[in-house]
Amino acid sequence: MRFNMKSNMFILTLLFIIFLGSVDVYPESVRGVTDTTIKIGVIMDLTGPSAGDVGQPLTAAFKNYTRYVNDNGGIFGRKVKLIIEDDRYSIPITIATFKKLLFKDQIFALIGPSSVGGNKVLFKQLTRYRVPNITVAPGKEMVRPLQKYTFLPVNLYDDQVGVIYDYIVNNLNPERIKITFAYPDAESGKDVLASARKWASFFKVDFNTEIVNLGTLDASTQAMSIKKKQSTHVVVHHGAPGMAMVLRDLRKFGLDMPVFGTMPAFTEDTVKMARNASRNCFGAQPFTSWNEDTEGCIKMRKIASQAAKVYPSGIYVVGWVASMILYEGLERAGRDLSIGNLITGLESIRDFDTKGLCGPINFSPTDHQGLYHSKLYKADPERGRLIPISDWRKAPETRQ
Repeated sequence: MRFNMKSNMFILTLLFIIFLGSVDVYPESVRGVTDTTIKIGVIMDLTGPSAGDVGQPLTAAFKNYTRYVNDNGGIFGRKVKLIIEDDRYSIPITIATFKKLLFKDQIFALIGPSSVGGNKVLFKQLTRYRVPNITVAPGKEMVRPLQKYTFLPVNLYDDQVGVIYDYIVNNLNPERIKITFAYPDAESGKDVLASARKWASFFKVDFNTEIVNLGTLDASTQAMSIKKKQSTHVVVHHGAPGMAMVLRDLRKFGLDMPVFGTMPAFTEDTVKMARNASRNCFGAQPFTSWNEDTEGCIKMRKIASQAAKVYPSGIYVVGWVASMILYEGLERAGRDLSIGNLITGLESIRDFDTKGLCGPINFSPTDHQGLYHSKLYKADPERGRLIPISDWRKAPETRQ
């Protein structure tokens, strides 16, 4: 018995020494990272219903900012390799492209998807395989409850709608308010519908809805319904083409009430497509418009002028700032790059200054929503631009 105990102790001690030695001699490799490269996956809608006004501008910004980083030495000498996949705004394709990026390409981190539904379906996989994720889909579920590996450098749709309602009630101050909320019957639309109802209750205003699905080519039925309801204001959550369609059909039926849009609905593309129909159109944007003369905008446009493809819209700015945040996190992670170090690096970002591209960005171990401010803009149909009509502002506080 004594001999067996001594033998077992000897074997355990030997194994422990071997284990320690193996840690020193053979350091654990990090998925997607070599001495010279960092692989970052991107999942965007590049050919589906939100491709032209959302997925393609975002992807162009990711590519152009990454090229800028690589041209300036990369991240501690490592060049970033973007591997871009098209999910066509389809959840089954989102799942398939994620598996391809993770198991075949061995990515270190992920940007996207661009849809709320696509992000939600990946939460368990991101956690299981420890994949740091920068998302640009501003649904509440992205950050509440906290998702350890997901970071959102965008103001929530919920906050954008709160800013819109606050402006209608307290800045326009009309005698009567009856709001119609127009949205697609999709995951993102349902998410924002809950917010629109919440803020209608908060401000005690009349509220009704109209469904305008993705890919619809005519909104005449919805415009006639809005006219019959005698709505005073319309709030739209859609893509830019859908928003422009709603504007044209409202004006066709003689309805000139103010129309407001969320981030993807109200962009420079909306104004260019709707033209004079956008004359009484407004929106809440977490990021500056393309043409503003802030330091950050001027630098972005200068770098973009050297790129092969640029989309001069606020959605491009979203992708630009999301890229800034990812690469700031990688820099803070240090030369000894690991998944844990990147999470710590992102969570250490405080009062990050984008030089006017948006409000201050803050993350912490308990809050992965980086941005809480939006700015209100008005359409300028003559120039196809967005004109700021407010400073950066937060939605009224309703969280417990």
